[in-house]
Amino acid sequence: MSIKMIVTDLDGTFYHRDLTYDKARFMRLYEKMKQQGIHFVVASGNQYYQLISFFDEIKDELTFVSENGAYIVDQGKELFSTEIKKDTFNNILDVLDHYPSLLTIVCGKESAYTLKNIKDEEYAFYINYFPRLKKVDSLHEIDDQILKFALVANEDFEHVLSQLKQAVDDHISVVSSGHEDIDLIVKGIHKGNAVQMLMKQWHIKPEEVMAFGDAGNDEEMLRIAKYGYVMENGSPDLLAKFHRHAPHHESDGVLEIIEQYFNDPASIL
Repeated sequence: MSIKMIVTDLDGTFYHRDLTYDKARFMRLYEKMKQQGIHFVVASGNQYYQLISFFDEIKDELTFVSENGAYIVDQGKELFSTEIKKDTFNNILDVLDHYPSLLTIVCGKESAYTLKNIKDEEYAFYINYFPRLKKVDSLHEIDDQILKFALVANEDFEHVLSQLKQAVDDHISVVSSGHEDIDLIVKGIHKGNAVQMLMKQWHIKPEEVMAFGDAGNDEEMLRIAKYGYVMENGSPDLLAKFHRHAPHHESDGVLEIIEQYFNDPASIL
């Protein structure tokens, strides 16, 4: 059995802390993927416009699962998007009013949004992950298709995560997306759901899928793929759940495993 689909998270998995990766090495491997008919899929909790910026020359050839599965674009065309309905959106904002220490970013299809009182240094940091990030007077004024909420818990992360799971309604999932970040997203929408959708479209079996991740929001897709790898730098909880581990993301662990596959498939499969 050969691999027909390779799916990877980006932050903490594919690129380095400085948001770079060995592009020349990747492009050599990508040419081999194309020759063998392997689909390369980028699956991240980040904004679509950020994801394509790392693969500008080939963005219309790739598949991007952005916002943790809420927005999928295949070869430049929208394949799927979800939406947090207006009533649920307003209810979430009411809940978040009780957590003033949270930094809230509302992720829409056209842009992300945050309040104008965001600190300059915080805005400068998050613009790296949300290239389209608008400052607004009120989150209630947003006119966009809302895909998810991205929250940053600056203190007492585990407590806030637990409290939010009890506070939001049954239509919304509350998940850790790595570091001290929390995503609020439509229930049933996650990277695993997106990967299954792509597998069905391309008639691919689990034993033909290789996946890479480092955080809790990667678990569903890692379980779907027969060859699911957790990065050496991944969360301890995730590392304990999966026996396949890839080298550290600073050492281009994803590219290392893919290269091993092409050089000696038996060593991987």
